[in-house]
Amino acid sequence: MKIAAVSDIHSPKNIELLNKALSKIDLSSIDLFILAGDLIYKGKLEEVDKVIKALKVDCPVIAVFGNEEYENLHEDIRKRTSGKIRFLEEETYVLEVEGETLGVVGSKGSLDRPTFWQRKNMSNIWQTYNETREKVGKLVSELKTDYKCLLLHYAPTYETLVGEKTSQYPELGSKKYEKLLYNNRLDLVIHGHAHKGKSYAEIASTPIYNVALPLKKRITVIELPLPVKPTSLDFYIKEK
Repeated sequence: MKIAAVSDIHSPKNIELLNKALSKIDLSSIDLFILAGDLIYKGKLEEVDKVIKALKVDCPVIAVFGNEEYENLHEDIRKRTSGKIRFLEEETYVLEVEGETLGVVGSKGSLDRPTFWQRKNMSNIWQTYNETREKVGKLVSELKTDYKCLLLHYAPTYETLVGEKTSQYPELGSKKYEKLLYNNRLDLVIHGHAHKGKSYAEIASTPIYNVALPLKKRITVIELPLPVKPTSLDFYIKEK
């Protein structure tokens, strides 16, 4: 099962970079294409069409909203992408490929400290972020698929934020999701938003991919099952 993932296209800013990145992978081999938020730049609804045009894929495409897909535009974006991109808001998507299943729990995610704008304009934002974590945790715990994936826009750990200003970590993600990762055996976690962070980290042996296009300059392609990492015992046996 092969997954392609990218985020933070911010069209029109990075649409040419997206097209270039797409040209470098074999799209016909992809079973699921994931968009981890911020497809468009600052609510430019019409830019959704450019992203759709760029994604010349035959496989399902799923996405979560980023902070630049403003909430008042969510319904319009859903209508504009109907039949082409499925957006998940604290929802689960299940894909079956050759008898194996992948369950993806998708959400924008949460911040440990809402941004100044959010604190000023969204009086219930603290409660919203707490409720989002609870909903995501419940959905993840209910996954019964062969492979399990958590898809967020905001980072679910500070580990992939290294490279960003440390003072900004709480406004780029939520470390509180780490408890969810320790309590549930996930095969992978995908997020975006951190343009200057790290592209990869692990929490509780779970691989976490930051697929932000401005950071990676390419599409992240992940094949399941992931390779089994050798242990010290494996090295000992090989040496013997």
